[in-house]
Amino acid sequence: MSNRKVSVWYDHEGDMLEVLWAFREGYFTPTDDDRILKRLDDDGEVIGFLIHEMSTLKQPSPVEFELASESPANDVANVTVRQAAVELGVSERRVRQLAGDGRIQGASKIGSEWLIPRLVTLVPGKRGPVGIAGRADSTSG
Repeated sequence: MSNRKVSVWYDHEGDMLEVLWAFREGYFTPTDDDRILKRLDDDGEVIGFLIHEMSTLKQPSPVEFELASESPANDVANVTVRQAAVELGVSERRVRQLAGDGRIQGASKIGSEWLIPRLVTLVPGKRGPVGIAGRADSTSG
């Protein structure tokens, strides 16, 4: 049997547990239990999982869930907040703000994690003046 390094993080304030056994870029996707997200790499291989609301698991019988790998073509792949920030050219905090305001199309929050579709689409804001770039297009002619 080969040795495998497994990392486990518990966040008491967030009431969540994360377990990783492969350390590469990936994304979270839901499981049948809405408290549990599995982490997949870009090839659809399971590389870990995250359990929200750990305190709800205090029951006599164990919680069971499947961690089957998925084909990325069959799954709407999600990107991490960090990957979305790089794609949009903004900070991770700004991505969370945009997602919270409903400005990232298809983004959903499960526990404290944002699931952001791979094709990050921003919905235009409704406040503030038209930017310089917007005025330049309308005044040139």
